[in-house]
Amino acid sequence: MFKLFKKSPKKPNLHQLDNLYGQTICKCPLMEQISYCKRLIESSEFHLSQSSKSDDTHHFQRLMEAAHIELKLLQAKRHG
Repeated sequence: MFKLFKKSPKKPNLHQLDNLYGQTICKCPLMEQISYCKRLIESSEFHLSQSSKSDDTHHFQRLMEAAHIELKLLQAKRHG
């Protein structure tokens, strides 16, 4: 008997979700990348609190999750 495994959804990638980050910010110094991710998280939280459309909500949730993941990676580089 075959077991079907449900693939977990791929974690969002900030380089793909945010063109500015993917094309420009990722080439900046590490501290500027970290600052950008923090500001992106803050602005996404603000937009989520203001948004009533489900499409917008989903977009900002994915963007915020991707920024959190990227921020963790950048902070690990900084300390490692």
